[in-house]
Amino acid sequence: MQQPIELFATELISISLPKTPLNCQLDGGHLVVEPRRHISDRIDCSEREAIELMAASMLAAKAMYSVLKVEKVNYQEMGNWSLDASQTAKLHIHIFGRHKQQRYQQRGESIRFFPSGHNIYTDVYRTHSPTQISDLISAMQLTVKQSPFTQLFSI
Repeated sequence: MQQPIELFATELISISLPKTPLNCQLDGGHLVVEPRRHISDRIDCSEREAIELMAASMLAAKAMYSVLKVEKVNYQEMGNWSLDASQTAKLHIHIFGRHKQQRYQQRGESIRFFPSGHNIYTDVYRTHSPTQISDLISAMQLTVKQSPFTQLFSI
């Protein structure tokens, strides 16, 4: 299993490509935003963590619109699968891009999830290409220097 690829980070949060995408890049892709500290629920965030978590989800979405040319972005906070593995849930937000032409997902419907460990995630869904990854990183680096991000991130 590959490791997540970090695209952007501050002292408090990170944006990464997940180890296993839950949405194929052909359908718009998938990024994950999470606090660095192990927090099980958003109600446990500090003020700064809450602000940066929201700002990071916005930053990830802006990069997806710009680089991946997605039609829409969906935000979903999840953590249930980690409970199956006898782990404590960790707060994280999935950012799912949606294209007008969907290959595996149905346009206009919620993201369809298969059970944890289903082979579609490893054998069918494609992750982002090296060029897309580089372009996402560059887009985030440029965008974070613009308003409102300069005020939202403590970097």
